[in-house]
Amino acid sequence: MKNVLVRLSLILSIAVLIGACNDLDIQPVDTLTGDQIFSSEVGINAALQSMYMQLHIDNFAVSDYTHLNIGSSSTVIGEAQLVPLRIGNAKRELLGGDYSWWNYTAIRYCNLGIQGLIQNYDKFESERDKYNHWLGEAYFCRAYMYYTMVRSFGGVPIVKTPESYLDYPNAKDMEIPRNTEKEVVDFIASDLDSAMMLMGPDELERGRANKYIAANLKARVMLFAACEAKNGQVQLNGLVGIPASESKEYYKKAYAAARFATENGGKYKLYRKYDDGTYMGKVKNYEQIFLDETADNTERMFVLPFDEGVNAHCWDANQRPKGYTEQNDPSGELSATLEWVELFDDVDGNPGKLKIGDPANPVRYSNTEDLFARSQPRLRATVLLPGVQFPGSSNPADRYEIRKGIYESYPGGPLHTASNNTDKWNGMTISGKCGIGDIYTTDNGFIVWKYQNPAGTGAYWTSFQDWIEMRYAEVLLNKAEAAINIIGETVDGTVVTMQDALGPINEIRERAGTSALTAVDEAKIINERRCELAFENQLVWDMKRWRMLEEVVQNKTFSSLYPYFVADENKYIFLRHSRNEIRYRFDSRSYYAPIPASAIQRNPNLLPNNPGY
Repeated sequence: MKNVLVRLSLILSIAVLIGACNDLDIQPVDTLTGDQIFSSEVGINAALQSMYMQLHIDNFAVSDYTHLNIGSSSTVIGEAQLVPLRIGNAKRELLGGDYSWWNYTAIRYCNLGIQGLIQNYDKFESERDKYNHWLGEAYFCRAYMYYTMVRSFGGVPIVKTPESYLDYPNAKDMEIPRNTEKEVVDFIASDLDSAMMLMGPDELERGRANKYIAANLKARVMLFAACEAKNGQVQLNGLVGIPASESKEYYKKAYAAARFATENGGKYKLYRKYDDGTYMGKVKNYEQIFLDETADNTERMFVLPFDEGVNAHCWDANQRPKGYTEQNDPSGELSATLEWVELFDDVDGNPGKLKIGDPANPVRYSNTEDLFARSQPRLRATVLLPGVQFPGSSNPADRYEIRKGIYESYPGGPLHTASNNTDKWNGMTISGKCGIGDIYTTDNGFIVWKYQNPAGTGAYWTSFQDWIEMRYAEVLLNKAEAAINIIGETVDGTVVTMQDALGPINEIRERAGTSALTAVDEAKIINERRCELAFENQLVWDMKRWRMLEEVVQNKTFSSLYPYFVADENKYIFLRHSRNEIRYRFDSRSYYAPIPASAIQRNPNLLPNNPGY
């Protein structure tokens, strides 16, 4: 390592983070060696920070199709839809290359870190626990990066040393072929085993990893591998796909890792700070999971930090509805589809299909919120429901008022609609305060509210909510999904029972405000995951590993729910509206991404490309 010069970009990152090279008592940045970085705590922390900064964490701060964002991911899997203004540019097909990530420069930074730390082992005799944690973090980051690649590409080259640098131009001696998908998954598992063994229970600072975070990442990866074996097929001699015979063993590994993450001494558990057992207590509690950044929030595990004066995002500006935002640009941009809303059981555990009747005889309601009187608190905290008191407002009359129009009578009477939220008929605002009809506003009543700050103004670049990349609810869901596939099998000396799948699901459902299940199967666990983790950028990858996208997306349209006021009855009706202007497509080849052409040009040994490309 002493003769390996660290890339200038890494050194510049370190220089920014530590202030100046003089603080390290080392040579100028253009002559720094690995020993000089990895022999001091300041240098090691700066190098680790550089690794974390390069993790491909899908969050709400980006808007391109290379880096998944909360809007585009949910629209291509039927969770949500965009405001009418965006329809022309909306994605209609989830392609294999969308959201993929290929970056061996970032992998090399991890390899430099692992090698540098190992070679400087003797310098930290008096700080062995801290040193071990640092080394564990480097293994964790490398595992996270390889998982980000394998979930898109299948098998990729496994590179363990910094000298092997696949992104280096004209590196003919580094034309490394792809490993099989199974080999990559097993390599990730090995790195995460090292991370779990080396790291302590507490992260060294916000936004970094600990042993339980590594354990849940392992559970996530092992579930991916189990599903690849169960639902996919081996092709190209294993470059893509995992043998079906391996599925059960990967479920066992996923279960063991998730169970390890649950046995955390109380460090992590479901957030219940505001859950007093009442309906509105549960609503507030669920909202606050994504806003409470204090030590009280025991559900947050691995986060991407946002801090005022450092970095910001525009989630509040994009999502606050018309009438509750400072800016006049598109508002309430992302709204849940009716199909997704109806995935939720009601508070009594009954199927969530809304009682709206049919167009010939729609059910009448005195107020729009009456339709949702038995909806789960979790649903109400995840999306705004028409007519509810606006979150954060102390005024009971301050309602999320939204209409598609006013019928003088129904059926057959004149219909009044508006393209703004100011036009009136007979003294009533036609579209309500928040409106349906303006191309800049929601075409649905269900604006996504998860992560919204009730005190936000809607001004651009004024949102600082951390992105939660991993939370304890996912640990429980991972444990349940693994368990249901290995009932009766023995894991670490213990037989897995139905209760090992049912218990975690009911813990989540009780917090959500719906009834406990008496039995569970994989379909119910999948549905619970789609409700709990909606709009958190995980479900697109889940649906890939479940091989559900042909069923859910291919040749499908999704629906809005339009509230109308019927003037002569002083009642509301709801009509389902199919968004036929967007019909979605999915080709099965897109379960994998094509190997990037630029990578093949540098390294022809990456061929053959993935099936269909």
